[in-house]
Amino acid sequence: MEYANLIPIENMTDYPFPFFDEPIPPTETYYKVYNDGGHYIATRIYRSQAKAKSHNNTQREDIDILFDSLYNATLQDGLKADEQVAYIKAGILKLFPHCYDLDGYVADKLERKRHNLYARKKRFRRKANLNKWNYFVTFTYDDGKQDENTFRKKLRCCLSHLHTRRGWRYMGVFERAPETGRLHFHGLLYVPDGEMIGNISERTDYSTAQSKMQTTHPNDFFEKAFGRNDFEELNEMELRHGQTLNYILKYIGKTGERIVYSRGIPTEVCVKVKADDIITDMQDYGTKYILFDDVITWERDVMNFKRKQVSIFDLLCNPQRVA
Repeated sequence: MEYANLIPIENMTDYPFPFFDEPIPPTETYYKVYNDGGHYIATRIYRSQAKAKSHNNTQREDIDILFDSLYNATLQDGLKADEQVAYIKAGILKLFPHCYDLDGYVADKLERKRHNLYARKKRFRRKANLNKWNYFVTFTYDDGKQDENTFRKKLRCCLSHLHTRRGWRYMGVFERAPETGRLHFHGLLYVPDGEMIGNISERTDYSTAQSKMQTTHPNDFFEKAFGRNDFEELNEMELRHGQTLNYILKYIGKTGERIVYSRGIPTEVCVKVKADDIITDMQDYGTKYILFDDVITWERDVMNFKRKQVSIFDLLCNPQRVA
């Protein structure tokens, strides 16, 4: 009978597959890193996180579709709190007069909406803070050129082509002006050097909405295709102060509009972090670490980062593949 010979491993740190959640040597390991607007924040990655997430594919029922329609109507009418709840309940009872536990259903759905809105805003801020932007843009619907549906469709199609062919990146939201109800698109834009189309000029004219003179920077290509627009140059300090982000985000909660993103805008990146890169730790639903500002660079870590190409299992169990 032959017996297997067990060869002891003298240095367990050389073994490529960590058992359970044993800590990886602290000299250098992988972290998920995002930017909170002031600092880079890192969270340790453990092997248990490599499990595939299950997706809930529960089919929506008719009452759920009705609730979403009523909820969006309350946003457009500016209803809040008790008025919002009463409006939704009245609308549901018209079609579902025998709805079981209507109070609990509406309360649960509203809580989900609030949670989802918070998650969307957090994701928007993290994408905006981690990535690089050089313009704050506004595109205004012109009914002399197209209708609202074609304005939305063609503007998104144009930006998508510029992303594919010239490397533009964008994120923003459609909204209606409070005074006139005219449709706008506000967003952040990154245009690589030498990839701008059209010519940007400075124009000063009188704004009837604000009753004062204002200076804009229209692009003649977009002006011819869509109407009024403004390409305002954006520096990092203006973005970090949060006024630009707050201006965009306030419309998400008011109108329920979906955020428009181009592909390749990461919310966080997975990188190696050394002990010397960490300033201090903090507690935020778990232990997180504040990093020095020079640990993450746009060109090396963010610009070409593709999350699908690097799985957590690869990072932990096959680091030479992604080194």
